[in-house]
Amino acid sequence: MDSVDWQGVLAAGHVLAALSALLSGAAVLLLPKGTPTHRAVGTAYVLALVLVNVAALSLHRQSAFGVFHALAVISLITIAVGLSPLLLGKRSPTVIANHAYCMTWSYAGLAAAGSGQLAAATVAQDVGAWVVPTTIGTVLCLSGIVIFGRVPSILGRMLGGAPGLPSGPAKLRTDR
Repeated sequence: MDSVDWQGVLAAGHVLAALSALLSGAAVLLLPKGTPTHRAVGTAYVLALVLVNVAALSLHRQSAFGVFHALAVISLITIAVGLSPLLLGKRSPTVIANHAYCMTWSYAGLAAAGSGQLAAATVAQDVGAWVVPTTIGTVLCLSGIVIFGRVPSILGRMLGGAPGLPSGPAKLRTDR
């Protein structure tokens, strides 16, 4: 009887979960916020992303903890920070802002890690040492520009804020 290649199964699951997270995450970003649909698709996104991260942490090459493992840990922390207060029933403007920033950054991290993996798989080994981190950094920088350009106005509309809402969650007014 042939043995099962568990690393191969895990890698395939990782890729399928990543594609699911990319698609459901894009839908969450495009859908109106705070609706039952947002919550349902967001739940699918989070579950897929948790599977992506657990699989990434389980996949080993030469028993080394690498950049993709670090990104998986950061992603899990970001999800926990973004969701924990909501799961505990808190709905203040600060909690909603932190949720918005954490979840959009979780998607940015997913896109960055996926771009980095694609770069690692397609570039020559000798240039991969600089191409992979450059690719990841570029995606994160571009994501930051989009996030800090769009999230404040979305939060302002959702929370009834005035134009010029601060670009960071810690500065969001809570007296509304």
